Amino acid sequence: MSVSPSSTKAIAANGVLLHVGVHKTGTTAIQAALADAREDLATKNVRYPGKLQAQHRAALGLLGRPWGWNNRGGGVMDREHFDRLAKRTTTATGRVVISSEFFCEASAEQAQEAVTALGEAGARPVHVVVTLRNLGKLLPSSWQQYLKYGLTTSYDAWLTDVLAAPGSSKMTPTFWKRHDHGDVITRWARAVGPENLTVMVLEDVPREYMFETFAQFLDVPSEILTSRMELTSNRSMTAAEAEVLVRLNRKVKKTMQWTDYVTLVRRGVALGMVEGREPEPGEPKLHTPDWALDAAHQVGEASVKTIRESGVQVLGNLDALTTRIESTPDPGQVEQLPIDAAVTAIESVINASREDPTSRALAGRLYRQTKKDGIRSLFRKESE
Repeated sequence: MSVSPSSTKAIAANGVLLHVGVHKTGTTAIQAALADAREDLATKNVRYPGKLQAQHRAALGLLGRPWGWNNRGGGVMDREHFDRLAKRTTTATGRVVISSEFFCEASAEQAQEAVTALGEAGARPVHVVVTLRNLGKLLPSSWQQYLKYGLTTSYDAWLTDVLAAPGSSKMTPTFWKRHDHGDVITRWARAVGPENLTVMVLEDVPREYMFETFAQFLDVPSEILTSRMELTSNRSMTAAEAEVLVRLNRKVKKTMQWTDYVTLVRRGVALGMVEGREPEPGEPKLHTPDWALDAAHQVGEASVKTIRESGVQVLGNLDALTTRIESTPDPGQVEQLPIDAAVTAIESVINASREDPTSRALAGRLYRQTKKDGIRSLFRKESE
């Protein structure tokens, strides 16, 4: 059932709005806005639990899923994080809003468990929101997200892994848990009821659309969220920036602990390049080959059929998820990095090491590994 944004009704006065993602659909932006607006939301009797930007720890605790690299500084998130969120939700007055894209990876049983716990076994109505974008558009940003977890595989090789047989992946097993969108909707619709699930299609809509719609669900003035929609950068890495991260991961991943990787590479180099510079208009973007876009188109058509048959509410144009995305020009072998990107990457590592003194020695080693022949050493052809 498709409805217009203007007809979106607020959830119940004691209801729970559970935003389960999916990944790479503007989730970080809405979470940053909700977190920054906590005090303003509270004055409207709306709670955004906890002190962090999103409820990722609770979601991972429910899933029993590791964060980071097991036995190298990472580990399975404790279930107590979800139990604590459930307790905060059930004891709160007024409306509660929760957001973590990791919830979209929940099995049918875990989704039901979340709805039961957060809704006090039916005492508090739970409404689930799933934000979706065209799968063809999500492919480059999804690969880049996995790079920030230490993936060392090229974009083309990764595409082959996830799309040669859609539904399975050896390199990134979570990809299809996140991006078989029809299956995500099916799992959560069974848990909460199709009448209590809204799909928000974020294609061909203005940036403020998601923020305004969340405000309508929560029955708060839209300015509370729209005034905060520029708190985070929304751009993807260029082809050259992404290549730096691939090559850097290959050089340092085996010698680093997860906590050091997060500080120096994930928050330092990756975040520093994205938020610390604006690419020149001519800088090449990642090229997704036609065969991959054809495969994504077929998956999108199947997902839309499933979503239509599920009976859930849809905001926006569901057919936009079936559009076959046009390929961008192939930049070929990336062999040089714009100097301002190189400077930003190095500066980010230095700043990260200053914030975390225990990482200074590691930052020095990271710098020396890439300095040996200058920053260009990262762009040597693999055969050299």
